[in-house]
Amino acid sequence: MLALRLTVFALLVCGTCGFSGYWFNLFNHCNPPEQMVGKFCVILLDNNYDGDNNVTNRDIHYDSLFYDYDGELCTMHEWELVTKWTCRFGFSEEFGRFMFNRFDIIEDGVVTEGDFGAPLSYTADNFLVMNFNLYKNLYCGDPKNRENPVDRVQCAEVDALTPEDIKCT
Repeated sequence: MLALRLTVFALLVCGTCGFSGYWFNLFNHCNPPEQMVGKFCVILLDNNYDGDNNVTNRDIHYDSLFYDYDGELCTMHEWELVTKWTCRFGFSEEFGRFMFNRFDIIEDGVVTEGDFGAPLSYTADNFLVMNFNLYKNLYCGDPKNRENPVDRVQCAEVDALTPEDIKCT
């Protein structure tokens, strides 16, 4: 019985056969959309906290609470952002790092209150277009970001879309 318990513990902790990823995904609601339109819609859903179809600093600050995996609510580390962007939205780890670098404005290796600048306000449609353009033009526009198999597939999918195709209902 003790051997069985130790084996189960080792499988969960060490990740043999993918069990740790399964449990992480199960407990952290890791069920990202498969299609790019869905990914952009989940980003909007998470960043429109009050549901008023406007994304403001308040909405984004609330969403950032869900990036906390280590109990430091006021500090977001790169691994936390990468975890959120791969688990919740379904992007590659490379894109998660890319987004971390965009959020870490003062380039101190963490995202804190100091990284949030001027007040912002986007309509839901503008927020979707902004995220679509960021992914398509800034990220996929760099050929080195198409080397990862996940990015290759997702960039090809987003290449076939236009901003008008991104509709969330």
